[in-house]
Amino acid sequence: MHVLRRWGSVTAELFLGAACPGCEAPGPGLCPACRVRLDEPEPRQVRPTPCPAGFPTTYAGGPYDELVRRLISAHKERQAWLLTGVLGDRLARSVGALLAGRSAAETVFLVPIPSSPAAVRSRGRDSTAALTRRAVRRLGIGRDRPMIMKPLLRPTRRLADQSALDENERRQNLAGAYAVRRLGGRQPPDGAAIIVDDLVTTGSSLTEARRALTSAGVPVLGAAVIAATVRRYRPGADAQVSEADAIR
Repeated sequence: MHVLRRWGSVTAELFLGAACPGCEAPGPGLCPACRVRLDEPEPRQVRPTPCPAGFPTTYAGGPYDELVRRLISAHKERQAWLLTGVLGDRLARSVGALLAGRSAAETVFLVPIPSSPAAVRSRGRDSTAALTRRAVRRLGIGRDRPMIMKPLLRPTRRLADQSALDENERRQNLAGAYAVRRLGGRQPPDGAAIIVDDLVTTGSSLTEARRALTSAGVPVLGAAVIAATVRRYRPGADAQVSEADAIR
């Protein structure tokens, strides 16, 4: 399986050509300049405007700018799996910001927003789960207890394409969209969950994920994402999340 995934990554890189997927500069993989740009923003707390009731405390690794848009699109839609490392590391920084000041020995697990079965089949794997696994490995360094991923959420039905919907339609589309997988009669897992996704726009997905988890007795510490779509980004103030297009 590992060999197949590796060959898939190599094939994707060949398909993309010997150019940086961020800026199209000649050369294989992400160029040094784009790596620096990706690492520059400090994670910060973000809130949608308007903010849906029940939206979890959420940290984003930076704004959803053109560079991040290109990288997430290449990773999701063109199977550029070699980007999993840099995007997963940015996700890990968001989780780290959410956990700042908390004990490293505290039991925390990451719960990815689930992709639809159709998306997984067409893309070859669940890209959000892959990013979560990378973040788990990065976050586990130096912790008294290992960070783990728990794919607790599952879609309850087929969803409409979020990118074609306005704010109210997205909320209606996602209402009741997730449920917690059967726990086999066991109690909810010990510890607190952090919901993770690649992007936050209106906040509907994260809000619905929190509802599903808390309804099943799973405490939610907050959420972390790679980027947030931004209407205005002022120093000293929370980023304001817009209704810009999401890749989902």
